This record gives sequence, structure tokens and C-alpha cells, in this order.
Amino acid sequence: MKINCDIGERGIANLLDRELMTLIDIANIACGGHAGDLESVKFFRQLARENDVQVSAHLSYPDKENFGRVSVVLTDDELLLSLDEQYELMNDVKWIKFHGALYNDLNNDQNLARLIYTWLKKHEIEFVLSPQNSELAKICKEKGLIQVVPEVFAERAYVFDPLKEQFSLMPRAREGAVLEELEDALRQSEDLIKGNVLSHEADSTCIKREIHGETICLHSDAKIALELAQGLRRMLA
Repeated sequence: MKINCDIGERGIANLLDRELMTLIDIANIACGGHAGDLESVKFFRQLARENDVQVSAHLSYPDKENFGRVSVVLTDDELLLSLDEQYELMNDVKWIKFHGALYNDLNNDQNLARLIYTWLKKHEIEFVLSPQNSELAKICKEKGLIQVVPEVFAERAYVFDPLKEQFSLMPRAREGAVLEELEDALRQSEDLIKGNVLSHEADSTCIKREIHGETICLHSDAKIALELAQGLRRMLA
């Protein structure tokens, strides 16, 4: 399993991001939608090259005010234009990871997933990081032109929809959605590496369920990000 990290969201002077780049396998570099700009993209791409780290373009709703974590109502043309503008900063990269609310919406919204699949195809994207049974993953697998890299999260709690047989990240507004204690995140990470996760059910119980991931994500803005990355590196050594 590879470690991926959402990075380059706090400017080139962030020392934590620089250190994280030495511990990860895939860097999802913010391209200006929720954070980042041309300067930070260039800087973190160079840092990734120096550390032999694969990069992906980390695209989002155009909403820096809310850090891309709130769904934004846009026409299809407005959304695609924004993605074009963001991707222009990394238009030679054929790996994509969507961010925040857009990532979550692509997990659940079939129409949005079909729209974005067409966009990915237009730009000849080869790999997309996504939950295993997201609506975006389903259409990518159905069409067979874009490879899905199934992703799990080290420090985010999960909920499960039994009707769709689909995992989602617990909304950040809910208590316990973010695993803030290193011990808890490492325990979940160990389970994820083994193919399991505790899902929070509608009746407030937790059930251990099977989950498939080929890459495990940590967020660079998490308070435990560096220690978590170090722990993951040891687990996967």
C-alpha cells in the first residue's frame, strides 16, 4: 500500500509539508481551487522530484474561503471551466485526486460522476484516486479507460450505506469525524492495511467491515500529520 498526502495547501514556507514529502509516495498538490497557486505548484513538484514522489493534481470546487469543503452550486460549464483553469497548472500530469466536497459529491452523485468522467477523458487522465465503490470509480471501471486507485483515509471516520454497499467519510461537522489522537489514527491505519475498518452505523453502533485500498491518505493540515506519516512508513516498511 502506498501513502498519499494532500499537500501544498499552505504555501512554500511550510516546513511540515517539506518534511512530509520525504515520507510519502504520492503528493496531491493543490492547484488553486481550494488552496495553492502557480508558485506553490512549481515548488512542490520540484520537491516531489527530489524525493522520487509521484504527483497528482488536487482539484476542487473553486472555494478558497471554505477550503473546498462545502458543496458549491455551479452550472456544468462553470465547474468544468474551473477544473480546466486548475488543471492548467499541472497539465502534463495524468494523475488526479479531487478534494473535499467535490470528492465526496463524486462518491454519491452519479450525474456529477458522468460529467467529470467526460472531463477526465478529454484530458487523457490515466489514474484517479477514489473510494473503491464511488460513483466516479464505477463509471471509470465501466468504461475501462481510466484506472481507479482505491483510496482509504488514515485519520477520518467512516460511515457505510448498506443499500449502495458504499463507504463515505463521516461529515466533518459530526463529532468523531476526524481522528485527532495519533493512537486512534494508527490503529485505524493498521486495520485499513489489513483490509478492514470500523464503520459508524445509523443506529450509532460500530461494525468492522471489509474495505479495499491501494493507497492510504493523510491530510497535511492534520495536527498529527507528521507523526502519522512516520508511523505509516514504519508499518509499511
